Amino acid sequence: MIRTALIGGTGYGAMELLRLSLAHPELEIATLTSRSETGLVGDALPHLRGFTEARFTAADPVALADDHDVLVFATPHGVAAAQAHEVLRANEKVRVLDLSGDHRLRDAALYPEHYGMQHPQPSRLAEAVYGLPECGGREAVPGARLVANPGCHATAALLATAPLVEAGLVRGRIALTSTTGSTGSGRKPGVGTHHPERATNFKAYKPLAHQHLPEITQCLAALGDAPQIDFVPQSAPIARGIAVTAFVPVPEGSESRAADVIRARYEGERFVRCVPGTPELRAVVGSNMADVGVAQGHGLLCVFVTLDNLLKGMAGTAVQNINLLFGLPETTGLETPGLGP
Repeated sequence: MIRTALIGGTGYGAMELLRLSLAHPELEIATLTSRSETGLVGDALPHLRGFTEARFTAADPVALADDHDVLVFATPHGVAAAQAHEVLRANEKVRVLDLSGDHRLRDAALYPEHYGMQHPQPSRLAEAVYGLPECGGREAVPGARLVANPGCHATAALLATAPLVEAGLVRGRIALTSTTGSTGSGRKPGVGTHHPERATNFKAYKPLAHQHLPEITQCLAALGDAPQIDFVPQSAPIARGIAVTAFVPVPEGSESRAADVIRARYEGERFVRCVPGTPELRAVVGSNMADVGVAQGHGLLCVFVTLDNLLKGMAGTAVQNINLLFGLPETTGLETPGLGP
């Protein structure tokens, strides 16, 4: 069994990782830490009642390193940056998977603008491997000590755009809209995520300035000539899911070829499906699947991606990364369909 410590076990992404582990033949969440909860996990997370006897603990991450194979940080931005460094310094064998944004960007100078902090351990950024299996992570993750799990918006945006950048077919700026549900804002309620404020509303937020923008640009730059990205996230009256539309300029006359590039790129991917027409959220929510659709115009390709922000956008990809780290088939514990209507 892969003994796993889940640091910060009460957020929505952590809940999903714990739920996935219960059906995983090799993944054991042996320890869950929390700053706010004590006692049985099932008392705090009632949907898991009767499925686990795990209890929350306040154990220090460094103290857990010797007795676990991997520590997963599901903590607010700024926590893992310091604590993961201490864990890795104290133990040469343990692996760390960071679900926050603390190790996604290679340039420490970007953190004050996008995450509101000076990165406390910039030397660790060069060591971190970006863990999106469908965009290079499959080859890089197995030998890594520190894996940065991708952001949910970034996952969908990269699935929409990476094949076209890699193929050298982008001719100009890419416009991206990414519509997300309220769970993407975390479990702690705020004015923008409070149900009466969100349930009958729709709006853009952080236009052209979201923290996932440099993450998207960084990953595309590793594949080819990175285009300018204009990224506008949107808040929808739903709980789960992300729906991205990417407007990608391509050479006149190459639209069909560009669409074929998308389809060919994902032909062998277990968790990415190319679908006719435009994909629907209800087909992917509750699963680790991402659905991709394509429409073409004159010199333009519209690429649509839908996924569950808590699964393919976080916990599902985290399980893919853990499987890769420990030599298991990447699909282990993830072969479940979406919830449907």
